[in-house]
Amino acid sequence: MLLYGELPSQIRILLLLGQDADSAPLIRGMQDSDLPCTIHECRDLMQLDQVLSSKDFSIDVLVIDLAESHLKYARQLIQISHNLPIVMLAPAGREAWIKQAVQLKNEHFLIKDAEGGFLALLPIVLLRVINQSREQHARTSAELNMIEHRLSLSQIVEGSPVASFVIDCNHQVTHWNQACEVFTGKKAFEMIGTSNQWQAFYSEPRPVLADLMLEDALEQKVKAFYPGKVAVSSNNQGVFEAEDFFAHMGENGRWIYFTATPIRDDCGKVVGAMETLQDVTRRHAVEAALQASEAFLAQIVDGSSVATFVIDRDHTVTHWNRACEALTGLAASDVIGTHEQWRAFYPSERPVMADLIMNGAMADDVEQFYHGKFRPSRLIEGVFEAEDFFAHFGTEGKWVFFTAAPLRDLDGKVVGAIETLQDMNERRLAEEALKASEARYRDLSITDGMTGLFNSRHFYESIEKEIERARRYGRPLTLLLMDIDNFKKVNDQYGHLEGDKVLQSLAMVIRGCLREMDSAYRYGGEEFIVVLPETRSDDAINVAERLRQRFEDQIQRPAPGLVLHCTVSIGVSQFVTGDDAKSLVKRADDGTYQAKHQGKNCVVLLDTLKG
Repeated sequence: MLLYGELPSQIRILLLLGQDADSAPLIRGMQDSDLPCTIHECRDLMQLDQVLSSKDFSIDVLVIDLAESHLKYARQLIQISHNLPIVMLAPAGREAWIKQAVQLKNEHFLIKDAEGGFLALLPIVLLRVINQSREQHARTSAELNMIEHRLSLSQIVEGSPVASFVIDCNHQVTHWNQACEVFTGKKAFEMIGTSNQWQAFYSEPRPVLADLMLEDALEQKVKAFYPGKVAVSSNNQGVFEAEDFFAHMGENGRWIYFTATPIRDDCGKVVGAMETLQDVTRRHAVEAALQASEAFLAQIVDGSSVATFVIDRDHTVTHWNRACEALTGLAASDVIGTHEQWRAFYPSERPVMADLIMNGAMADDVEQFYHGKFRPSRLIEGVFEAEDFFAHFGTEGKWVFFTAAPLRDLDGKVVGAIETLQDMNERRLAEEALKASEARYRDLSITDGMTGLFNSRHFYESIEKEIERARRYGRPLTLLLMDIDNFKKVNDQYGHLEGDKVLQSLAMVIRGCLREMDSAYRYGGEEFIVVLPETRSDDAINVAERLRQRFEDQIQRPAPGLVLHCTVSIGVSQFVTGDDAKSLVKRADDGTYQAKHQGKNCVVLLDTLKG
């Protein structure tokens, strides 16, 4: 069995014969060999061209059984073959034909000996020719791919606005784009073809990041030369990225972000590396300024005596000062870095005012959580302030005044919110004490100190309102005016203290006979007035009689062992059209006068308005 090396699964042979040639011996000889093949025959150049041009045929090798006619069109035949490998079979004694074939740069031929020995060699020659052709094709493709890759890489690097350079496997610079010239101050002609790429970055020779891409033990060497400054890219596998400060670049040095990636051939072998450079000095300056600003803000917040906390755009607490700890009882360590600012104020999770500000809340949104307890700030747009009672603050709860304002970046975008809290307990207590004091003084100003009933000044304030209401709505209104009978005698015989007790006794009886809408007044001395809204004269008389009887039933003890019953005379008047306070009181007073003349201790109604 013949050994041919790595055999194709099936050799596809195109056989070109002369018009009268017999293909049977050749085909039989190929079939008797171990070479797996299929053979397609052609008899002339036209048929050959049709087969080679057809998409239905795929040919590995062209075998030409030379005839004299073939030599006439040999050059044309080579062109038609589309660079297929060709093996020519020449009859013995036709060396001139062979010479012409060699001149056409066809080096593969066999002499057909009469004994047919060439048939044993033909499979071996065919395999060699096919393999050589494939190797040549692979080399040509690889060279073309390399040229195309280099052209593509060159176009990418040179056309990139990002400073970039490329080194080969020998650490020599092959590309140094214009952006890299501007960035480093090193011209391409100075760098390309050298291994001096380090000069753009360092004061003495040492590998740059791209150089390390070509080294064994890559990660260890990267860490050795860029300790703590380099990381594997999360976006591109095999790419390293770093940031470092280069003091000699620019007037004040530069922060540079640089990446390095290996360049591989089709087999995955590292054949070079590419490094890109970006100036991030401004970003570092902004970050440094931001850090300084945050540190300054922290000092302001933490040093403030006003309870203050800050949240960021994610509603995470970033600051919680000591004053806030003291007011809320919640330690900064328990809340900073969390979204649990609500714990300081409410029993279950809900937004605080700073959260609402961060959400861009409008008045309606704030109203949902702070019903009637808030208002927009009069000083700053977008700021809300509120006052509420927090029962769990301190031992007895506290009133807290709080404001929340947005924090904005340079573009005006809200990036957080700040909330301040003020303990208003003392002010609230003072306000409540003041209100109570004012109410007490007001009560004193309208109350008779002796009897606890309203005084005459308040009577005239009230009666005008009652008359106006009765006049406007046509509602009944009645007045009782009473005078204690023989009161002067009580004072003269038993003293003013006992007389005061009698006055207090009548006041108690009056209060016991009144409805909620009714009101009673000490009009002066021993005179009292009762105003009965929504009451007609008949009902008022009943009230007056009940009051008179109860007072008469009261037992007065002006001296030990002495029992005294006092009486009262009562005049009644009902509001009629045309009445005013003066006329209404005058008529009730006249009724009292008549009651006195009728023997006292009785009720008299005068309900006619005198002209």
